This record gives sequence, structure tokens and C-alpha cells, in this order.
Amino acid sequence: MSKLAWVIGTGPSLNKIDMSKLADQRTITFNRAYIAFEDWGFHPSYYLVIDSNDARSIYKDINLLIAEDKIEKFFLAPCDDNDKHKSEHFQDQEKVSSRNEMFKKSNSVYFIERWVPPGGPQVKDLSIFGTLMDNDNNRLYSPHEPNAGWMGVLALYAMGYTEVAFVGCDSKYQDDEDYNKESEITQVSYGEYLSNANKDQNHFRKDYFGTGQRFGKPNQATILNVWENGKSKIDTLDNFSVYSCTEGSALNKWFDYIPFEDFLNGKRK
Repeated sequence: MSKLAWVIGTGPSLNKIDMSKLADQRTITFNRAYIAFEDWGFHPSYYLVIDSNDARSIYKDINLLIAEDKIEKFFLAPCDDNDKHKSEHFQDQEKVSSRNEMFKKSNSVYFIERWVPPGGPQVKDLSIFGTLMDNDNNRLYSPHEPNAGWMGVLALYAMGYTEVAFVGCDSKYQDDEDYNKESEITQVSYGEYLSNANKDQNHFRKDYFGTGQRFGKPNQATILNVWENGKSKIDTLDNFSVYSCTEGSALNKWFDYIPFEDFLNGKRK
């Protein structure tokens, strides 16, 4: 019997989805999606942040979510001081020495590890995707992935789900001079940008990266490549399927698209 879960992306197409119909489904979402939980009328089953800089910038909000105890598992990025990818602007923020100090202690918190430590799980136990869920130590072992949506798929696979559908995963990120000007985005350092208005058009809400938010931009080509390569691995599995319920997604080139309502009603092909 199939075990279904949903990846809830943060693209503009999410506004076409009747989110109330996912309230009783198993779901995973990420990053600043929590700004809409009240509007959706539910919390997801799982929540993840794969980027260390994102995790540092919103860790206080994440701690509030942990304290609410409405989400079963949090998958959180490495955020230690020796993280080589630490962004300069975090030097101006409140000093937090490590993720163990940063995040509220809870059995629901799992840290994402990029490699298996000596004495840890055996490499032979890793999945075809290089992932492994270690419930004894609250760890999700996974290679570095540049896209939260795809990481959501991997986390669900590691938890034993056999069927995944994604909504709001548009993978059509706008990023050019005209867009930055119209959206009032300025570059503050290498790879880092500042929003000066609530004019975000790359996400389901214009305040997703709204006034005062600092953020990095995804590499669209890299992300598409990750999904394409991932689909080739999925196709070798007999017990795992991934479907797109995202209308107009760039990912529909590789994943079967089934309209949201049709999928809920049981359609698969």
C-alpha cells in the first residue's frame, strides 16, 4: 500500500491551490513558508531549512515553531561557527556559537549532516540518493543539495514514504536587472541581496522576501539539473514515485503532471 506525502513549495503557483485540502495530508515545507501557516489553517507535518545562512537569519522564528510543538520533525542545516559558507552579514547579528546553542532543544529537531562521521551509520546503508535517517541520533544524513524542494523529496523518501506529490515548486526564478529594479532589490555583498519593499514575485507572497529581508538567489540551472538527475534515480526504483501537481512548473519536463484536484481524487497517469 502506498504511503503518500506532499512537498509544499513556495512558488507563485501555490496561490492556485486550495490549501485547506492538504490539512489532513502528510506534508513538508521549508524556509519562510511559516508566514502562511495561519492562512492555510494548519501546520505541516515536517519542516526543513537546508541553507545555513537562511537558518541563522530565521532561527528565532524556527524556535517559536519548535515551542508550539505542532510540527513532528524539523530538519535543520548545519550552522556551526566553522561553517565555510557563513555569510558576512551574520557577523552583525546576535552571536550564536553553534546550532546546538541556536535551536531550542527538542526531540523533534533533526540536524542535516553532509557526511557520515566515523562510527556512524555504514555507507552501505545509505539510500540510492545518499541519504539515511538516523532516528537514534536525530540526524538526516544527506549530500549537499541546492534546493529545498528536492531535499524535501529526499527527506520523505528517507522516512519511508512511497509516493510524493509537489505543489508550488515552480522552478522559474526571475533574476535580471529589470526584475531587481522593479522589486527594489539591491546587492549588498557577493551572493547576498536585500529587499527594500514587499514586491517579491518569485514566491507565493510578496512579503516572503519583503522589506528588510536578506537572501541569496538560487542557481536555476543547477536546481533543474538536480531534479533531472534525481528523476533518473527515481526511475530505477520500484517502490517510489514522484508526481508534479504544480501547473506550469519547469519540472514538468521530467515529472508527470497531474492537476491537484485530479491527484486528490486518485488519478496517477
